[in-house]
Amino acid sequence: MVLRFLAVLFLSLTLAVGSLAQTSTPVPSQKNLKTWLTNADPRMVAWGAYDAAAMHDRPSIPDLLTLAANWQGISTRDADGNPVPLSQQQKDQRDATAAVVDALIQLHADAPPDTLRVLAPNFGNEVAIMLSRMSAADAQPLALDFYHSSKPAALQLVAAGLLALKPPSGFAADMLSNTTVRAAVYVLNPGMERSYGGSGGSCFTENAPPHDGWPPIGQYVLSTDKTNGNFIVVAGIEPVYARRDESTHYFGDSCLSSFGVHLGSDERLHLIAEMLGVDPFSIPWNTAPETSIVFQSPEQYERTLLVFVHGEQEKYRATAMALAERGLLTPSEAEDLEALPKLQLQINDARKDPSPLPELASLPPRVEAHGPIF
Repeated sequence: MVLRFLAVLFLSLTLAVGSLAQTSTPVPSQKNLKTWLTNADPRMVAWGAYDAAAMHDRPSIPDLLTLAANWQGISTRDADGNPVPLSQQQKDQRDATAAVVDALIQLHADAPPDTLRVLAPNFGNEVAIMLSRMSAADAQPLALDFYHSSKPAALQLVAAGLLALKPPSGFAADMLSNTTVRAAVYVLNPGMERSYGGSGGSCFTENAPPHDGWPPIGQYVLSTDKTNGNFIVVAGIEPVYARRDESTHYFGDSCLSSFGVHLGSDERLHLIAEMLGVDPFSIPWNTAPETSIVFQSPEQYERTLLVFVHGEQEKYRATAMALAERGLLTPSEAEDLEALPKLQLQINDARKDPSPLPELASLPPRVEAHGPIF
């Protein structure tokens, strides 16, 4: 009788374990975490990672790191930046890896630099958080790599922000020379007033479809607005904040994940101010100046435009010299015109005159002239 009872009990447990693998909501069990994390089924991997984080199971970190390091990466955009449809298998693999990376963050695990490089193209926000938790010495080479890469955009901003706190050699020169100033130049007839125009961008997203049988996928939204973040990723003049959200699927590179968080010209100027230890508004130039020229003759038009250009470049030179005084630029870099920001002149001809504006005979280095901005 006892043997029969044990046999029935064993069979019941076997069936229970078998049904567990098929149920839509597996029950957390520390004993099964390794089995789930080493499972070929992405759904089970996601549950294993989700439960490892919920149980604060640090012994699971080696398995989680192995999964993260083995991420193959997927292309979500084509060469023109258009979204590329993903197969269901790709979506499942990405969701599972997102759960793994989320668990690593919640467990405060240290990921090797090579693993972060593998993850960065598809999980930029999460990599940014892990990068920010590294020691300055360990993070610097990796941050330089991410800074020199323009994608993911939010990760580049975080990397630049971390580097600006303790600038390595050459960083300030690169930051200054890669800043682009877009100056709006309005050409008017005598007595005219200029008009204004422009356009704004929008962020369109689709509702996340259901994902039956999967745990919620934890992921991180980056923002430069403190009200949108629960914790700080990088401090300083250009701080970045993060918060953890859960969804049925990973957001990917949609605007839900970090809309507007990027290293643009304004952000570069702010970080230059941080390296100088000054308020950004104390710097005598900005990245979007405007000027008006009342057209009287081709010679007067070109002369007035060049006065504006030289005046702007003198301001850039003053900033370069200030960086050199702090040892962030070499004297030769401070004197080099190629080290200055690029100045793009957006010429807006508002004259009531059918004749075109004259061609500019010559412009200084690092200065370009383009057509109207709207």
